[in-house]
Amino acid sequence: MKNIAILLCCFILLSSCNNPKAGKEAPKAQLFPYIEEPAMLGNQVRKNQYIVKHFWDRYFDLSRNYSHDTTLVGGVSKENFTKAYAMYVSYLETASLSNMRSAQDTLLYKAEQKELFEPESIIWETVLSLSDTYLFDPNSPYRNEEFYLPVIEKALASSIVDEDTKEHYRYLLPLCSLNRLGTPAADFTYTLKNGRTGSLYKVHSDYTLLFFSNPGCHNCKEIIDALSSSQEVSDLLKSGKLSVLNIYPDADLSEWYDYMSHYPDTWINGFDQDLVLNSHTIYYIRAIPSLYLLDKDKKVIFKDAPPEKIIQFLVYLRNS
Repeated sequence: MKNIAILLCCFILLSSCNNPKAGKEAPKAQLFPYIEEPAMLGNQVRKNQYIVKHFWDRYFDLSRNYSHDTTLVGGVSKENFTKAYAMYVSYLETASLSNMRSAQDTLLYKAEQKELFEPESIIWETVLSLSDTYLFDPNSPYRNEEFYLPVIEKALASSIVDEDTKEHYRYLLPLCSLNRLGTPAADFTYTLKNGRTGSLYKVHSDYTLLFFSNPGCHNCKEIIDALSSSQEVSDLLKSGKLSVLNIYPDADLSEWYDYMSHYPDTWINGFDQDLVLNSHTIYYIRAIPSLYLLDKDKKVIFKDAPPEKIIQFLVYLRNS
């Protein structure tokens, strides 16, 4: 989690830099009322589950008095609310899918209800905006479409979301629903440099790292170098427990062939001859690079996840 935490801090700082009022609290602003971590629950897993479930309890406590100044978010400065939201998202990472869903539904319901009764609180639109930034932005180290889906669904059902915004969410709903965590990834055919073809489901290993990349992409090269320099990843490849399927989804094959020497020969390196991957019908590739990790049955473990998370998982897998 160390690398992810560093990335998250950088992301918070970058987000704050876009706000000309960052770091300037309104005079009547309160500190965010964080939940107190219970000591009696014992192990950290149970504590994290409790925190995810109750993270917003004190903030939405009806007895809490606070300024209704519209420059604040329910009495808390936007900067402090953003930091609290980022912490909440980091705890979501530790939750099961069912607990995550419950926590998200609770937050969204309470935020909507608060704004229905107190429109000046700006809680609802702030939660939607931060959800876009942290859960959906391709540059966020905590991007996660599974966490974002409850936001889309709640926004579509809400009476305080305008029709233009709902149209945006209607567009995203089927796209973000493709290849969800825990479901089988969509199969597709790829072509190798020698003209032979294969398919995702004919890759036989305990884990498949599906890597959508472009030649000359700087971030792609960083991932290639990170995976290639990892002894744990190399060990998994040699043992046959892991396969890396590196797919070029675009049409300029001359560029792809010229770049072939940069791809490890221990990987399966192919291209999408039928150009179906960018059609947004079986995969929603929002940005390059994009990484998926699949189990032996091709069920999705990680979807469009930051490389640090996947590498951390593979290192743990090799050492466990």
